[in-house]
Amino acid sequence: MNIKEACVSVFSNWNNFSGRACRSEFWYFCLAVFIVSFLISFFETMLFLSIESYPTLFTYGIEIRDKEWESVQNPIGPLTLIFNVIILCPSISVTSRRLQDIGISGWWQLSYLIIIGLLIISILCILPGKKDENKWGKNPLLN
Repeated sequence: MNIKEACVSVFSNWNNFSGRACRSEFWYFCLAVFIVSFLISFFETMLFLSIESYPTLFTYGIEIRDKEWESVQNPIGPLTLIFNVIILCPSISVTSRRLQDIGISGWWQLSYLIIIGLLIISILCILPGKKDENKWGKNPLLN
């Protein structure tokens, strides 16, 4: 599966939380999201598009001073917010299917609520899927 096929698969199955997703589908989608996010952030930074009180990708956590010497953070732009809303459900869906591919429930994504949860889910998504059929279906690489 290449990056285009992965993105088409993820967006066509945006509301499918059952089944399985192979590693290439998940990680190519993550790569595509990273590249598009970077390009959108770069574009917004160059055009100075922003919404107050949201940090940008480049200046996250870095404060700048305005004319009155008050602390102000660089904001995130409206295109980034729109993009994040668009990819929210497909991202949750493909992560759920990826976790089911390795044999655990997609509900493990609730571990995002604790700080270490992001690391846990990332490590779980790196693991290879079950070679045979599990309760979520056949191995997507064998179809």
